[in-house]
Amino acid sequence: MNKERTPIVVGVSQFTQSKMEAAPLHPVGLMKLASLAAINDTGTQQIKSFIDTIRVVNIFSYSYADAARILAGEMGINPQNYYYSTIGGNSPQLYINKAAVDITLGRSQATLITGAEAFYSLRRAKKSEIELNWPDTALPLFLDGEEKDGCDSVELAYGMLAPVYSYALIENRLRYMAGRDIETHRKIMGRTLSELSRVAAKNPYAWSADERSAEEITIPTTANRLVGFPYTMRMYANPNVDQAAAVILTSDEIAKRLEIPCEKWIYPMGGATFNNIWNISRRPELHTSPALRCAGELALKQAGLTINEIDAFDFYSCFPCAVEIARNELGVGFEDKRPVSLTGGLAAFGGPGNNYSLHAACTAIQLLREPTLKMVLITALGWLNTKWSVGIYGKEKGKMPWNDRDDSPIQKNIDATALPEAVKIAEGLLTVDSYTIVYDRYGSPHHMTLLGQLENGRRAFAFMFGSENLKKHEEICPIGKRGRVRHDQKLGFNLFDMLDGA
Repeated sequence: MNKERTPIVVGVSQFTQSKMEAAPLHPVGLMKLASLAAINDTGTQQIKSFIDTIRVVNIFSYSYADAARILAGEMGINPQNYYYSTIGGNSPQLYINKAAVDITLGRSQATLITGAEAFYSLRRAKKSEIELNWPDTALPLFLDGEEKDGCDSVELAYGMLAPVYSYALIENRLRYMAGRDIETHRKIMGRTLSELSRVAAKNPYAWSADERSAEEITIPTTANRLVGFPYTMRMYANPNVDQAAAVILTSDEIAKRLEIPCEKWIYPMGGATFNNIWNISRRPELHTSPALRCAGELALKQAGLTINEIDAFDFYSCFPCAVEIARNELGVGFEDKRPVSLTGGLAAFGGPGNNYSLHAACTAIQLLREPTLKMVLITALGWLNTKWSVGIYGKEKGKMPWNDRDDSPIQKNIDATALPEAVKIAEGLLTVDSYTIVYDRYGSPHHMTLLGQLENGRRAFAFMFGSENLKKHEEICPIGKRGRVRHDQKLGFNLFDMLDGA
C-alpha cells in the first residue's frame, strides 16, 4: 500500500434554506447546492474529475428512485460507485469512516458524502402557503446495507417506535440510576439544552437563533406542551427544517497534486461503529451504551489519543439522555468545561433527519482549520440508542491507518448479552424498570407506558390509565415499585395497577 495514501477532508459546506423561500429546493436540489459549495471549498474545480464515489444519507422528507445518481447528473459528474444509506442518524459518521477506508485502500480517489431534508417546505405546501414544483416521488431502488425495523411487534404495540416515548423510558431510567429526583434531573436537562441553544444562537446555519433559558425549555406551557414525560416539545430534535450538508474526502497524494492548500486538510484520525442490542426491551440496562463505549475506545486507540486530549465534542443530542450517555460512556463529566456541541444540537440547530451529524462534521472541520482547536470527537446516533458511530478529527493523521478492520467479535460480545423478548401476554406482579406518561395534543396526560420485570425475570410492557394517578407520577417516580399486571383480551394490551402504597 502506498504509505502516502492518507485520507483527508478537503471540502465542506452547509446550507440552511430560508423559511421565507418562495420556490424552495427539494432535498436533491439542496444537496446539489451544498455539494457544489463543498467543491468550491476545496479551491479547485479539478476535484470533480476525481470524485468516483457518492454516498447519500437516507432522506426522510422525500423519496427518490436513486438520489445519488440523480445528484451526480445534476452536478455533471460521473462516479463509479453510488450508495444510499439505511435509516440511522449514525450514517453520516459511518460514511466518513467508510470513505476513509476506501481512500486508504485505493478503492476511491475522492468521495462525496451529502444529505438533506426539506420537511419545513413540505409543511408549508400542505398549509397551502406555497406550491412546490418538485419531481415525482419514487421508492429507492436500493439501500446500502440491511434495513431493520426499529422495534419488534410487542414494542411497536406499546408505542416504542416513536422516539419521544422510547427515549423517555431511557431518560427516566438514567435519572433513576443516577440517584436523582425528578426536579433535579429536570434542571440538569434544562441546563444542558439551554447551553446548546446558546451555541445555536451564534451559528449562522442554525434553524433557530433563539437563546432559551432552562425554564423556557423544560417548563410546560401552551406553546411548549408535554409530549412524553419528562419531555416538552422544546426538549428534543426538531425535524421541521430545510438543511443540507456535504463533505469531500480524498488522499493527501491527490490533494498535493491538485495543490489544495494544507491549511484546508483535516484528518479523520479514528472511528468506529457498533450497535447496542437492537431491541430496547432486550437490553439488560436501558440507560447505558456498550456500543458507544466500545466505539469510543477503538476510535481513540486508532487516533493514538486519550479522551483528555480532545479539545471539543459534538455529542448527538436528539434527547438530553443521548448527551449524558455519551458523557458517561466516554468519561466526560458534567464538571468538564469542554464544549459538548459545536452546532447547537438537534433541538436548536435543527434535526435534519438522519443527516445532522454531517453538519456536526462540517462545523468541526471548519473550526479545526482555525488555530483554536486541534482535536474534535463526534458521536452519531441512529434509532433508539441503537446505532452509534464515532469519529475523531484533527490537524494530523492518527496513529493507526484506516483499513478493513474486523470489529465483529466486539459486536458479538454486545449481542450476546440480550435478554429474551418481552412477554406479550403478562399476568402477575411487575416491578417497574422505567416509564413515560403519554400526553394528548393539549398537554393532558392520557396514559402511562411502563416496562418492567415479572417475577420470573422476563420483561413486559403495560399501560396504566387514570388521570389522578398519572398526574401524581409527574412528581413521584414509580421505578422500582411493584404492581399487578393483567392482559386485557378485548383491548389486546397488558394493564397495570400500582399496589397500595407504591
